[in-house]
This record gives sequence, structure tokens and C-alpha cells, in this order.
Amino acid sequence: MQPTVGWIGLGRMGAPMAARLLAAGYRVHVWARRPATLAAVLAAGARRADTPEALARACDVVATIVGDSSDVAELHARMLPQSRPGAVFLEMTTAAPATALRSGELAARHGAAVLDGPVSGGVAGAQQGRLAQFVGGERAALERCRPLLEVLSRDIVHCGGGGAGYRMKLVNQTMIAGTLLGLAEGARLARAAGFDAALVAQALGRGTASGLLFDSYVQRMLEPGGGITFTLGLLRKDLRLARAEALAVGAGTRLHDTLLDALDEACRHHGEHQGVQWLAAARDAPSP
Repeated sequence: MQPTVGWIGLGRMGAPMAARLLAAGYRVHVWARRPATLAAVLAAGARRADTPEALARACDVVATIVGDSSDVAELHARMLPQSRPGAVFLEMTTAAPATALRSGELAARHGAAVLDGPVSGGVAGAQQGRLAQFVGGERAALERCRPLLEVLSRDIVHCGGGGAGYRMKLVNQTMIAGTLLGLAEGARLARAAGFDAALVAQALGRGTASGLLFDSYVQRMLEPGGGITFTLGLLRKDLRLARAEALAVGAGTRLHDTLLDALDEACRHHGEHQGVQWLAAARDAPSP
């Protein structure tokens, strides 16, 4: 029998993921701080929970994909004491590894388990069920959730104990951010040299600069604008977490420092809610 799933987090990534579970026949209970975000999933058959605590009492698996470590800690503090025996809390936010350890200790006191399982792959990956998922926590809990996760993710990798999934995501975000800044600087150079987006795509689209991020962003960076799939503010949040983790484990922070300087400047001039393509915009470029 499929588990009953609780879902909190209906943003750009969370909403299509919840929709996929509903389409696959899962019973899904939802709660949101902003009730307006519930309309689509309720129309698709989800049940509305009045509070996070009520959601926890009703569900075998509780999935969250929210803003930051503090949101995770607050929700787990409210829900874990109300959880069903043997419940699994599947946490998919990009958060600090220490968050998973604290949640795991609380879960153990209440007979539940916590998996930190952040995802990568963007909105398109969420819509298509083609995400990469990095999981930390007990392998047995992961195996219990695997059929559900396979609805959401193409690649599911157990990275170790509690916090290891978050830690792998911070490695991922460091690499992504470095690539995005390289694309942004290249786009600035191409624009200054008088090359248009079509020519850059034709010349570089099959070379060593090509790839998923090139295909996704080069057009939007050469002509800043277009749809927002990942914001400057969220990338900055992730890089701050990655830098803190690098300091904690004794790794270098040179790239993190450079990236955060660029992100601080872009957020200051264009706003943290703009898409990451605005890394390539001039300081005085008018934001839409």
C-alpha cells in the first residue's frame, strides 16, 4: 500500500513535485503559510491540513522543500513530536548539515526517521521527474521511500549519514555557481565584443563551454531577462551555507568569496528575487 504523504513547500520546485505524486496516485496532504499556493494541488486532489501538526499526525511520509535551515528547524520542531510511529520525514531544502543532525536527534526521541534529500535539476527536472537527489540518513528509511522518490528523481544517491545529503548539495551548488559566474563573465565579454546571442550559441553550443547550464542560460545572460527559474537570493543563500561548511571542514573559500561578492553586487543592483541570469547584466541595467 502506498504511504500517505504530507507535503509542505509549493514553490517553483515543490509545486510540480507534489503534482507528480498526485498524478502517480499518492494520497497527499498539504499545508502552506500562503493559502493561495494551495489552489492547484487541491484541485488535483490533495487534501488540505489545517496545521503542520495535523499534517504530521495524518501522514506516513512528510516531505518538506522550503526556504532555509530556520524554516526546516521550525517545522520539524512542530511536527516531529506529533509524528506517526515509524514516520519518515523527507527534507529536500538546501540547508545546513547541522540541521539534519538536530532533526535526527528529535526524530529518534519520537520513533521517526529523518532523511536530508535535497535535489538538483531545476524546474524542468521537477516537472519531468528527472531530478538528481542526494540523500543523507538511514539507508533503511531511504529504501522505504524509494518508490516515492523514483516518481520525483531519476538519480537517487545515498551519500552517508545525517547531513551528508545537504553537504553533497553544497558541493553541487559551489560547482554550479562557479559555472554560472563563468557564463555571466563570458556573456559580458561577448556582448562587449558585439556578438549576438544566436552567434554565440552557434559558435560555442557544441564546444567545451557547452552543457546544460550553457543551454539554459546563455540566451538569457546575453540579453538579460526571460523566465526566472533560480533567483540570485537563493543562490546567495546556498553559497553562504557552502562557505560556512567549507570553513567548518577546513576547505578553501576563495571561490566562495568571489562568488558571494558577485552575488551581493547583483542582488544590490537588481534585487534578490531576480533570476541568476542577471549576474551578466550591467550594474545600471533596468530590471523588469
